[in-house]
Amino acid sequence: MDELLLLLLKRRADTKPLRITTTEIGEALGMSQQNASRRLSELEKEGQIERSNEGIMLTKRSKDEIANLYSTLQNVFDTHELELELNGEVVGGLGEGRYYLSMKGYKARIKEKLGFVPYPGTLNIRIKKDEMWKKKAILQMDPLIINGFKDKNRSYGDLFAYKCSIKGLEEGCALIVPLRTHHGEDVMELICPLNIKKRLALKNGDSVRVMV
Repeated sequence: MDELLLLLLKRRADTKPLRITTTEIGEALGMSQQNASRRLSELEKEGQIERSNEGIMLTKRSKDEIANLYSTLQNVFDTHELELELNGEVVGGLGEGRYYLSMKGYKARIKEKLGFVPYPGTLNIRIKKDEMWKKKAILQMDPLIINGFKDKNRSYGDLFAYKCSIKGLEEGCALIVPLRTHHGEDVMELICPLNIKKRLALKNGDSVRVMV
């Protein structure tokens, strides 16, 4: 169950707009203010909350999501499937990962937070529809924040990273979530100190298992 939606529901954001700051949300849920802000933006984009000058309000879709997610989680625990494992398929990228991960600013910050210099390019995987709840569960965790930076031309936003492993690889990897992306909600990006696609001889459409 999405703990942020549950918090808003408990505070009756289903009946009237709730005035609450991202700092208050972070303190209530044990997450950073930055992560709380990002989660609110994602929920709004998904049509699960509405924000106005009066506050935050849950949509009917968000209440349905809570009920469906609860049912799915209950089935998972009933079958003792406790490991959080994402199953997806390789999809083509837009070249954004290669561009950004080639930048010195990001490489240095990723090395500091994750302990490796990333290969300049991401592996993009599309998550199966019935496993989207796992992505939501991951995004409720506090991420490792790869701080953005500025150069003389523009600003580059933060990246949110979650350490993970990929079946078939010994090297540690990470799921990254940019603040802005052109990918769909069902696509996630993986980084690693090597070319994942080449090492595992993957092509578009191949299956990938990611453990978080």
